[in-house]
Amino acid sequence: MRGTREIGGGRRVAVRRQVALIYCSHPKKPELDIHLATSANQFFVLNPVSRSVLDHLLEFNKEFGDNPYLRPHVFTTDVFSLVKNYSPLPLDARKTILREVCPGLRDMHARNWVHLGMLDNVFANWHIDRRGQFHLHKVALGDFDVALKLEDGKLFNHRIGNVMWRSPEGQLGKGVGKHSEVFSFGLLCFYVTTGVEWLHPDFETLEAVPVLVTLYKLLSPFGPLPHALVKHVKGAKSEELLKALWEAVAEDETNETFDTPSVFRMTNLDPVKRVSMSEIMADPYWNLEDVD
Repeated sequence: MRGTREIGGGRRVAVRRQVALIYCSHPKKPELDIHLATSANQFFVLNPVSRSVLDHLLEFNKEFGDNPYLRPHVFTTDVFSLVKNYSPLPLDARKTILREVCPGLRDMHARNWVHLGMLDNVFANWHIDRRGQFHLHKVALGDFDVALKLEDGKLFNHRIGNVMWRSPEGQLGKGVGKHSEVFSFGLLCFYVTTGVEWLHPDFETLEAVPVLVTLYKLLSPFGPLPHALVKHVKGAKSEELLKALWEAVAEDETNETFDTPSVFRMTNLDPVKRVSMSEIMADPYWNLEDVD
């Protein structure tokens, strides 16, 4: 059996037959080859993945294979691009997109799985009719080769995911877990509802390390710095860094606090005080008419 990844499809499949090579993106690196394969009378464009990634995806599929919020089969685009390139996107559609992400994350967290890479991996089916009306059909979370299972619910100490969307402890790679993903989801909520990439630095002119810049920006609106976060990251260097950054934030009179209660419940700097995905789903913020 050969492990393969479907290009642009957000799902992974195992092909039990020889695939025909139709294009090689790099003749000196076979791992970059792209193939054409068939399965159940359908054609797929695929590229190989390692055995370890395939095993990981098979494990994920065993637990969540029938979950409609986690196994997208057909979609139009990723939500990040949709929000960025279609500014007239209605607010109710934006909120519905976010609401539809919640069940998948809730189900993953219930089994000690985290995604930690959701920004570019929320997908949607939609169309605009002849009257210019936007219609949202399906939303799902994909790309699970970046998902991780927390053994016995234990936290891990690694930096995973896009620097612009990690939690404070995620920026430091200390004590990362489900609470960290809740924080990232809060940042996603802000972006999808406003279209503002407020954590995106200009990497070409950036003089400081991106992690430090992003961490500073996270402390600014969600402060003050709680003692609980300092202790949570564990380690003298991490603690000193947080304290030094907060001193700089406190001295900057131009900083503004965050005034969106629903998002703030997810982005509390104290990891223990962040709400769970189940609590997020119960928030009255999501009470809106369904979008067809």
